[in-house]
Amino acid sequence: MIKIRVACLVMFAVLQRSAESQQDVIIEESSSIESIHAALGRAAELPCDVTPAIAHDSVALVIWYKQGHNTPVYTFDTRDGVDTHWSDPATLGSRASFRTSTTPALLVLTKIRPEDSGQYRCRVDFIKSPTKNTRLNLTVLIPPERLVILDQDGEEFRGGAMGPFDEGTRVNLTCVAIGGRPAARVSWWQSHALLANSESRASVSFTLQRDLYPATLTCQAVTDPSISPLSENITIDMNLYPLWVRIIGGARPLVAGRAVEIICQAVGARPHPTISWWKGATRLHTIREKISPDGNVTSSILSIIPTVEDSGRIISCRSVQQNLKHSVREDGWKMEIQHVPIPKLKLGANLDPDNIMEGSDVYLDCDVRARPDHDHVYFTYNGVIVKGSGGVLVSRQSLVLQGVSRQRAGAYVCVARNSLGEGSSDPLHLDVKFSPVCTKKDGVALRAARGETMSIKCDVDANPMPSSFRWWFNSSTYTERELTSSNGHAYDYRVNSSSEYGWVQCAGTNSVGRQAEPCMFHILPADRPSAVQSCDISNVTHECFLIECNPGYDGGLAQEFMLQVFIVENGALITNRTGVAAQWRVCNVSGAQSVRVSVYAYNRVGHSEPHTVTVGLLEHPQRHTGISSVSVQLSAVLVSVLCAVSVLICVGTLATFALCYRHCQPRSGEKPEKAKGRDESTKDLLEDKSEAKDEKHSDTNPDIIPIETKNIAVTETAQPLLSHGHCCDRPICDQYVVRPMQYHVHPYNIDANTPSLSLEPLELSYLPTEYRLPHDKVYEDWLRYKNALPMDTSNLLPPHQLTPQPNSIYSSIKRNPLKLVKMPELDPCRLEVSNYQRYSPSLQLNPENNTARFNNTQMNEAQPGNGNERQQVPNEASNTVTQR
Repeated sequence: MIKIRVACLVMFAVLQRSAESQQDVIIEESSSIESIHAALGRAAELPCDVTPAIAHDSVALVIWYKQGHNTPVYTFDTRDGVDTHWSDPATLGSRASFRTSTTPALLVLTKIRPEDSGQYRCRVDFIKSPTKNTRLNLTVLIPPERLVILDQDGEEFRGGAMGPFDEGTRVNLTCVAIGGRPAARVSWWQSHALLANSESRASVSFTLQRDLYPATLTCQAVTDPSISPLSENITIDMNLYPLWVRIIGGARPLVAGRAVEIICQAVGARPHPTISWWKGATRLHTIREKISPDGNVTSSILSIIPTVEDSGRIISCRSVQQNLKHSVREDGWKMEIQHVPIPKLKLGANLDPDNIMEGSDVYLDCDVRARPDHDHVYFTYNGVIVKGSGGVLVSRQSLVLQGVSRQRAGAYVCVARNSLGEGSSDPLHLDVKFSPVCTKKDGVALRAARGETMSIKCDVDANPMPSSFRWWFNSSTYTERELTSSNGHAYDYRVNSSSEYGWVQCAGTNSVGRQAEPCMFHILPADRPSAVQSCDISNVTHECFLIECNPGYDGGLAQEFMLQVFIVENGALITNRTGVAAQWRVCNVSGAQSVRVSVYAYNRVGHSEPHTVTVGLLEHPQRHTGISSVSVQLSAVLVSVLCAVSVLICVGTLATFALCYRHCQPRSGEKPEKAKGRDESTKDLLEDKSEAKDEKHSDTNPDIIPIETKNIAVTETAQPLLSHGHCCDRPICDQYVVRPMQYHVHPYNIDANTPSLSLEPLELSYLPTEYRLPHDKVYEDWLRYKNALPMDTSNLLPPHQLTPQPNSIYSSIKRNPLKLVKMPELDPCRLEVSNYQRYSPSLQLNPENNTARFNNTQMNEAQPGNGNERQQVPNEASNTVTQR
């Protein structure tokens, strides 16, 4: 009950306060009302005085009312100690907010709508002070909806451009503002110039002139200065006549035959005109057009090659604008054509060009047309300048030929010159008539056999050509005899007997006269050719040869030659050839040791006696053994084998001596005296070799190891590989019996690019173990090859080939190319350096000509064990291997 009573008291107080406030409002109604303007869509600020009348008082409640609404539209309540804002959702909603931080306080309305216009009242209740009311009148400014442009016919214009209108046309325009609150102010503007101004609508009228182009006008409607005006731009398109049309450069002379460009320009025309070119009444089409970037200048360029006939004609350019009346503009001038001289050459009066006889006088006149005038005239004959001499007279523009001859016939040209150059006339061909003359004045010798018919042509030089010919025959036994079978320029003459050999003559006749000197044909007897005089045979191989023969007498006719080749053994014909020259290369005749060659000469009468020679062909190189025939061909493989054999022989020999020398050295348990004796023997041997080096060539000493890098050569120092005095004192010596080292085939190739061999002295401590075996593989291979060859090959060769040829090439050796001889058994304990030298071949390589040479000493000069020391072998056989 107590609470109800309190609530009722509060309600009564509120009502009482409201009644008081109502009285205050009634009292303040007579006060002024503030007007506020706000543009549509923007924000409006409504002020409210919230200052209390009593000091230290505060606002308790703020209520906003709008005319026409029975309830508040916005409230601000601070009575409960919390600021509480409320906005009528149907009227302001979230667009309204109240600010107390400013002075005065403001009710802010955003996004103003047209319905927001009206009278507002702000009521402020304080805790102690009396209530305050503030009245406001809010006006929402609404710009016009759109602008309408009306043309002079009252029709609405839509779009940004109007026209086009011809220059000088009168134009009337009206602008109307539709909608808006309050009524808008409408005006017309051109650039910054005001043309018309009125409320709601405005009209403007003006004449289109060139200075208005481009004519752009603006219609503007203004509602309030705070609101941007509504405007509409309109462009008036204009047709402008050109300011001028002219040919650039004006009238000037042109040169005939020289291309020139003439430019015509139309300036200030809108739209750009069409420019055409005219030469008299003929329209020209060799033009191109060019328009400036701003469209103000239109250029037409004419390309023309003037001719002499254009002189005096009018050339003009014509500008036309479509759909624009009276728009034709034109400019032009009369052409002045300069040109090089134009001469014309003609025969003098009373001369018929088709009837000029040899010996008559001829006159040539030159007419010249030139601008500027010519200053020199001359004549040419077949491209050569004519100079006056010997019946030729040259005046300023005339040429006289006195007693013209046939040599003067040809093309004559008149040439004139002025400052622009030279001009030539068309050639005038002078045709001189003359009687026939034989082309071959010395006569022609013809050969024919009995019973042969030959065709003889009567070749003459005449103008015009002869219409008829006369043929007759002369000889030493007969008088002149007519040949009436033909009157043409050709005659078929047959020789039936010896009396018909002689002179056949002919003469032609044309319109000028008869031939004075006849053409002579000496008919001589023809015979078959003689045999060839001699034949040379060269470049003979096992299957080819070259034969060249010297021709004999041809019988008076063109001769050819025939070759026949037969096998001597059976007479079979191998080849049969013919040719205009007696020279042939004959191949593919293998299988025959010799051939018989017969050469004939022949012409259309017959053939000569044969000239016969016999050609012996070379035999194929081959090699034979005692039992089985082995064909040895000289090739890169054979050269490689021989070189490899020589290298292996040298290496094996050095290895054998090195092994024997090593095992013959005293062991650690022997007395020093023996080692000292051996050292002394070795020292003596070294001293002997150093002395022998100065006396004999290094090729005779097998103990010298060559060190040359390009060709195998001997060195200046040598060391013995075997001790002479102590080898057989030890049992181990029996294991190293020195066997004769002979040729051994090894499959290596040696060619021109193979570097030369170089041998270095062997160190005994680095010898391979295979050299310490009783029988090395090199020796076994050699035995296998040796057993396949006979030791004596003398029975395989003819007696005349048994004699060895020094320095022979393998390709020419038919038997025993290596010249093998039977080698005696050697006692290693009695072998001396000089003896071993006789049995060891030396190999010399020459990379420049791809040859390898073996130097074999004559082993039968000194037998092993005979006690001779360093016997010189007087005869040395050398075999040279040439790589093919």
